[in-house]
Amino acid sequence: MGRRYRRKNDLVSVVFEMVQVAARLPWWSALLLGTLLYLLIAVGLGGYLETQLAAQEGSRLYPMIEARYGRFIRLSAWVGNACFLVGLFFAFRNYFFGANAQRKEKSGVSFIAKILGRSID
Repeated sequence: MGRRYRRKNDLVSVVFEMVQVAARLPWWSALLLGTLLYLLIAVGLGGYLETQLAAQEGSRLYPMIEARYGRFIRLSAWVGNACFLVGLFFAFRNYFFGANAQRKEKSGVSFIAKILGRSID
């Protein structure tokens, strides 16, 4: 049977893709990739959105903009935390066991990282 690919283009699919990539990398690359994605998504994108929100402070549409940007800020923090956790897990796993994770392990790590990523804030 062929592989099934999901064609989602949302920010949450980054976590699943991170799991797929980090499972094949050496331990130091998985840790570096997790840290880089955390900095890029949570700090970079979240910080950019917070500055855009602060620039609209005096606007009459501020409550609406705050609600919209607030969701994206929380989502970017969640995805960044989950990517960092995935990178940290596969850094330890690949250091001790090598880079040959099975499909069930990858899906379990993705699920657990998404759950833990929400509670880290």
